[in-house]
Amino acid sequence: MIRGLLAVAWLAVLLPSAAGAQTADPRDALFFGEADPEDETTAPPSAGRADAAPSADPRDADLFGDGGAASSGDARDADIFGGADTAPSADPRDAAFFGDGGAASSGDARDSDIFGGSDDGTISASAPSDRPVTSDELRDEGRLLSGDEIERRMGMRENKLDVGGSLYLRMNYGASSEGIPETFPLDAPNLLDLYLDARPTDRLRAFVRGRVTHYFLDADQPGVIGEERRGGTRGDLDQLWLKFDIERRLYVTVGRQPIRWGAGRFWNPTDFLNLQRRDPLAVIDERLGVSLLKLHLPVEASGWNFYAIADLENAARPDELGGALRVEKLIGHTEISLSTAARKDGPLRVGGDISFPLAFLDLRAEAALIHGEERPFYRGPIRLNPPVVPEAYSRKSEWIPQAVAGAEVAFAISDEDSISVGTEYFYNGAGYDDTDLYPWLLFTGDFVPLYLGRHYLAAYASAAGPGSWNDTTLIASLLGSLTDGSMLARFDWRVRLLTYLDVNAFMAWHFGSEGELHFALDIPGNPDLDESTLPAGLPPGLAAAAQRGIYRAPPLLDLGLGLSLRF
Repeated sequence: MIRGLLAVAWLAVLLPSAAGAQTADPRDALFFGEADPEDETTAPPSAGRADAAPSADPRDADLFGDGGAASSGDARDADIFGGADTAPSADPRDAAFFGDGGAASSGDARDSDIFGGSDDGTISASAPSDRPVTSDELRDEGRLLSGDEIERRMGMRENKLDVGGSLYLRMNYGASSEGIPETFPLDAPNLLDLYLDARPTDRLRAFVRGRVTHYFLDADQPGVIGEERRGGTRGDLDQLWLKFDIERRLYVTVGRQPIRWGAGRFWNPTDFLNLQRRDPLAVIDERLGVSLLKLHLPVEASGWNFYAIADLENAARPDELGGALRVEKLIGHTEISLSTAARKDGPLRVGGDISFPLAFLDLRAEAALIHGEERPFYRGPIRLNPPVVPEAYSRKSEWIPQAVAGAEVAFAISDEDSISVGTEYFYNGAGYDDTDLYPWLLFTGDFVPLYLGRHYLAAYASAAGPGSWNDTTLIASLLGSLTDGSMLARFDWRVRLLTYLDVNAFMAWHFGSEGELHFALDIPGNPDLDESTLPAGLPPGLAAAAQRGIYRAPPLLDLGLGLSLRF
């Protein structure tokens, strides 16, 4: 009985509503708003809704907007995805999301935008085949990008050219153990490096860097033969190279480029290709690049690197080209390399280096053998009164050894900071045991610092960002020639300011015997000396200098201050 009364009450509520609006639900009007009377249609009751079109819902029009002229689509879709301007067989949602399909009457509008249409902008109206279409066929039709093409497009760089450089301003002061401090020389060789780095893709790179060296102080610098003047401005081409790969397997670099081989910190006897020896105490490596054609084949899965190099430096004919080979192997934490280099009228060089951890130590070593050395070696005394010069002899048939061994250990001084301490020994088979030959080697141009004697020893300690000095680096170095007993101690302080500006200062002290690192020269004059009595090929003016005598006080203290800015 109660259920019957409830049914009657429910019908009483529904019947008046149906009389006021044949097809509209008054609850809809409360939630979605009243429909505009001008837009109401006379749809038959069987339609169930009073839509702007027989298949549209007025609630949808309030939420999503009027469906407009979309006669066969859902009005909600037209407002979310865009209007249906395509042919009746196209889905209007597709046109808005993927773009207008244009005149494609029977195809999917999305296909023309993703894969591209035919030349006239249409797709064939023929029925699709039941046979599956392979990716190769799609690529042949131009409708699917190949893997190489996708990688090529992903490798495109928005910014293809980078321009920058560095400015290094510095001033050095050298004090001797004798003389007036105000008259000691000042030196200010300032460097400006500018580069262009072009990378149109991740597989192609071109790099150019030029260097300008300018001496702010155009002053006479004391020399062993008269007076030497350094000053003015000089320009050099440091790097000019192009790099690309072949099938992402073989990497080619051609042009003037930097290269450094060896594991030693102070000495690198296996650095075969550089024309100059690296100054281990220099703030920056100022050596210029070498003209090379370098082929690099990495095998990352097994930790191999293979290099084949053609040395183009100072070659005027094909038979003057040099060559070098290098193999590198990574085994766990151990790095091993073997190298060789040779060229016409030059020595054959072979060598290798290794670096590896052992307990708390980091160990490194490198060794080289030189065969067929063309340059002359000297032996015997040197005097100017009466004239006696050393005898030149050849070591071309010998295998001349050079070897380096070093170790480094890090000590923790806090949870975040540590100090690295290391030592290194160098045996130089191409050096001299007789220190009396040093003046003669200076005259002939064979006085090469740190490669003059037979035995060397170095020690160092460094701390990067100690304590609250997060932008500061401290380095203490000690080098000694065991051959002649001369020593050099140096302390470097470097700090970074204003993000890009580095300030560096150093102080070096020369002490020990009067040898290579504490070099003094005192040759009494001989007014009767005739230049014809000296061997040919010596520097001009040597006889005149020897007639008046040559004296050079040993160095005592070196001071330097520099500012470095990278931009």
